[in-house]
Amino acid sequence: MARICRIALVCEGWRDSSFARGFLVAAKVDPRCVEARTNPGGSGHDWVKTTFIEEVANLARFSEGRGVLGLLDEDGQGSEARQRGIEEELRVQNLGPIAAREGRCLLLPTRNLETWLYWLRGLRNQTPVDVNEEDNYKVSPPPLAGSKISAGDCKLAGETLQRLNCSDLPLGCPSALARALGQLREFLDAVRR
Repeated sequence: MARICRIALVCEGWRDSSFARGFLVAAKVDPRCVEARTNPGGSGHDWVKTTFIEEVANLARFSEGRGVLGLLDEDGQGSEARQRGIEEELRVQNLGPIAAREGRCLLLPTRNLETWLYWLRGLRNQTPVDVNEEDNYKVSPPPLAGSKISAGDCKLAGETLQRLNCSDLPLGCPSALARALGQLREFLDAVRR
């Protein structure tokens, strides 16, 4: 297996970072190779967008064994609109499009990361949870009147996702999460070249 030098992890907050780290470490990525950058405050969208683009620019100089993984909540704006905004700025700077298979991966949880966290926690606990990708689980009550997401749930959700098979996902898997798993597999292949 090829050596990974550095993965820049660009996130809106600690939950995203813990989730992504849980996935990467479960995929046997050395945690010392993951450099998490989380939003220090203000607009999470604007910070992730700007920082993701800066990190992609860094890839243009040092691509071997490196990658950028960003997480950005869709927040009811539409995944395509969120991605288009970032791709337009990448195009303006001649940096190429978002492409997981080239080490530039952007995950867009619909509506927000909590949708994935609740579903994955239910899967891990063998208590299936139906989630709706339109509900804002940051402010809505948890599905099935369960408990709110804890710090430990985020890492465990990432580990649970890593163990899933892209071609045989459990029933009820949120569509954006299924897409993200495929993207993450492509991303890992790219940074391990």
